[in-house]
Amino acid sequence: MAETRTAVVIGGTSGIGRAIALRFAEDGWGLAVSGRNAARGEAVAAACLSAGAPAAAFFETDVADAASVEALAQAVEAAFGVPDVVVNCAGILQSGKHVLDQDLDEDERMWRVNYRGTLLGCQVFGRLMSGAGRGAILNVGSLASFAPLSLPAYTPGKHAVLALTQILAAELGPHGVRVNAVAPGYTLSDGLKAKIAKGERNPEAIQATTALRRFVDPRDVAEAALFLCSERAASITGVTLPVDAGWLVQAPYAQYLQGNPIRPTPTT
Repeated sequence: MAETRTAVVIGGTSGIGRAIALRFAEDGWGLAVSGRNAARGEAVAAACLSAGAPAAAFFETDVADAASVEALAQAVEAAFGVPDVVVNCAGILQSGKHVLDQDLDEDERMWRVNYRGTLLGCQVFGRLMSGAGRGAILNVGSLASFAPLSLPAYTPGKHAVLALTQILAAELGPHGVRVNAVAPGYTLSDGLKAKIAKGERNPEAIQATTALRRFVDPRDVAEAALFLCSERAASITGVTLPVDAGWLVQAPYAQYLQGNPIRPTPTT
């Protein structure tokens, strides 16, 4: 019988992280799900077992606390051994504002969770994987990893996740560890749904900014995550893959078209 492969999904209690955990479970992976909300985490672990995971457990973790992430790595190793895959998905969103109006307490919180939380996950599990000579790390970036969105704490942090992914790919590659990232577009996660419900996001306007005129489903991101962490992507490392329904291409195309419209071809 083949040895059970194990994936750790940090920030796997809702939204994209939950979708990733369930997708790995469907493929027969063992799951270690972590997050701050124990009730949701236990529910996701149970859902993973129902979806086909041979084993699944929840580990309460706060990525803003280095000791908590270290404890997660120790607990996962004790329960499952060195994991094959680690997904750093924990993150918090921000509403638009100007740089000059950026509250410093909010800025620090965004960096501690979105960037440093990812860094900690990469460090503690990267050490284990390097020692084992194998593994794949997947970070979760954003459209903000590529574009100057009006989110002055969130955007720089997601730019930094892209750079971190590239640096780690170079450092860990010789040890048999691949490091990639996904960059979700406007994904109908729990966080975005809440923003829409509060009137902080315009769903019709958002869809109009994408080439495919649609939101990204969390499942779409999960499919990309599974691919990048699988042996099908054995020669891929250091990549940040947009999963954005074509936002990154539509935005500049539409803006250029406004000033340089395509004229109908004259008929004779």
